[in-house]
Amino acid sequence: MPVFEQSIGDKAFSLSEVTSSIRRTISSRYGSSFWVRAEMIKLNHYPYSGHAFPDLIEKKDEVIVAQMRAVIWNGDFKRINEKFLSCGIGALSDGVSILFRATIMYDEFHGLSLRIIDIDTSFTLGELEKQRINCIERLKAEKIYNLNKSKQLVSLPKRFAVISVESSKGYNDFMKVVASCNQKFAIFTHLFPSLLQGEGAVYSMLQAFERIEAVAEFFDAVLIIRGGGGDVGLSCYNDYRLCRAVALCSLPVITGIGHSTNQTVAEQTAWHDCITPTDLANLILEYHETALQNISEAKNTLFLRSCDILNQERQSLINTKTELLRHSKYIISSEKQNLIQTRTQLIEKIKRRMSREREDLTLLCKYLRLLSPDLLLKKGYSMTYKDNKLVLSTNNLKEGDTIRTVFSDGEVISTINKVKQ
Repeated sequence: MPVFEQSIGDKAFSLSEVTSSIRRTISSRYGSSFWVRAEMIKLNHYPYSGHAFPDLIEKKDEVIVAQMRAVIWNGDFKRINEKFLSCGIGALSDGVSILFRATIMYDEFHGLSLRIIDIDTSFTLGELEKQRINCIERLKAEKIYNLNKSKQLVSLPKRFAVISVESSKGYNDFMKVVASCNQKFAIFTHLFPSLLQGEGAVYSMLQAFERIEAVAEFFDAVLIIRGGGGDVGLSCYNDYRLCRAVALCSLPVITGIGHSTNQTVAEQTAWHDCITPTDLANLILEYHETALQNISEAKNTLFLRSCDILNQERQSLINTKTELLRHSKYIISSEKQNLIQTRTQLIEKIKRRMSREREDLTLLCKYLRLLSPDLLLKKGYSMTYKDNKLVLSTNNLKEGDTIRTVFSDGEVISTINKVKQ
């Protein structure tokens, strides 16, 4: 007969009997309060109710070996928080190691819970916070804490090396946002698969950074994308080796590692950190939207400026035309006046010149008349010709020459008998 059939005859317990038995067992075993040491990575305080439900962990060799959620009721929380404030530590917050007094309770409806009733204020700083502070101090000592922030991101980043895992909710959320705008914007992403939390995450991400550095010239930035999971998984992002790789990366590193109230060192050293992968995707799209807006504004500015220039040049042309016509009329009028004046002056000069020339001509005629041979002959002078040529000297004559002497009233033909010098 099957075992199942054999067990039917055994006594069957009701659910309430089982839960009551568990409650009695726990009550007898953990009847009094006791001290527990753990790290409270997240307080989870709800102001409306006043209760807090802290997430507690224990680590061994940097590995989380235990994790549990506790409860601090409203009255206990107020009292404990006042102790922290009065000691100068500040309000109770995430990321501290605590030594607390607690009781274990079991309720038939709400199950097992660890109730914190008091916290030793002298045991406040948690190992994770120490690791974070030590990491920051070490990076600052090496002067690389702000090194990645000094990188210059291109004005329109389009090529991204993504450190994530394909099955990650955060990665898929990121890709959905990018894909929704990929027809509008040409955004290229290449996944470098890596563990994002837990044991081996640091080594895995360091390997991804090494692969990216080998092809860094093909990318504009590195994206670390993680989504989902509690803050427990963020401890690796305070690891010195990973944070150093982020700081020394030759490309700007942008993180989007999920909803976290505590900024990890990796986020602090990165070029920029976003709360969620969706925020990261929107940041990238914002660069492209800004570029489109700038192009649109430049287009409008160019159009308006072109219209202004055309209007200015058109008006300038009209003004030039008007000025040219006005100036041309002025020049024509001026030159016409000059021409009239020149004509008048020329006529006057001609008249004066003609008058002078007429006077000179009259005087010359007078002189010519005085030199007229007829007038000279009438005064008693005579002219002697030889061979119809005027004789001007006795050297031109010799004995026996026939000469003709002209007087005012006639002429005489003579033969030379003797020439006296």
